Amino acid sequence: MAAARVNPLTLSTVWHSLQSICKEMRHVVDRTSQNYLIAQLHDVSMGIWDAQARTVAVPIGLSVQYLGGKLAVEYVLNKFKGNLNPGDMILVNDPYHGHCCHLPDWGFFRPIFYQGELLFFTMCRAHQMDTGGSYPGGYFPNAYDIHAEGLCIPGTKVMEADREREDVMELILNNVRWPQGVRIDNYAQIAATRICERRIISLLNKYGKETVLAC
Repeated sequence: MAAARVNPLTLSTVWHSLQSICKEMRHVVDRTSQNYLIAQLHDVSMGIWDAQARTVAVPIGLSVQYLGGKLAVEYVLNKFKGNLNPGDMILVNDPYHGHCCHLPDWGFFRPIFYQGELLFFTMCRAHQMDTGGSYPGGYFPNAYDIHAEGLCIPGTKVMEADREREDVMELILNNVRWPQGVRIDNYAQIAATRICERRIISLLNKYGKETVLAC
C-alpha cells in the first residue's frame, strides 16, 4: 500500500507533537524521580521508534544514550518476536545486548499497539541510584569484570498486560542496596512510557494511522 500523502502543515504538526511527547516524558521523570542523577543531572533519555526500530522522535538530551536506541529496540524486537502484547514492559540494562552505556542505565521498553497492530516502541532509560555489585552507586573502576559492577539484566518482561510480574521485580530489587528508591524511579520511568502510549494513540485517533506513519 502506498504511503499517504501529507500536506506540510499536518507533517509539521504531527512531527512536533511527537517531539512534545518525548519532552513530556522527560518532564514526568524529572518531577517524580527520587534520584538526583535523574532529577537534577538529567542522566536520562527517552524516545519513540517504529515497529522496524527506525527512530521517530528523540528530544534534546544525553545523546550518547540515544545512539544505541535503535539497536536496543532491534534487540527487544528480535528477542520477543511473536511474544509482544499490549501492556508489556521490558527492562534491559545489559550493555552487550541492550546497547546502553553501562549497568546503571536501566531502559524500560514499551510496545505501542493500535487496533491490534504493533506500530511504535517507546523507551525510557535512566541512571539508577544503585545496581548492586561490589561498590555502591554502580561505579567500581577496580572491577575485574562486569559481574563486579552490578546486576546485568538481559531483556526481561517486568510487566504483562500492565500488571507487574512481582516475582521478577522482587528478584531484581533484592539485588540493589536501596530497593524502595530504585522502585520509585522505575515507576517514574514506566509512567513516562504510559504517557507516551496515550499521547500517540490520541494522535492516531485524530489523524489516522496512515497519516501518522507517513509523517
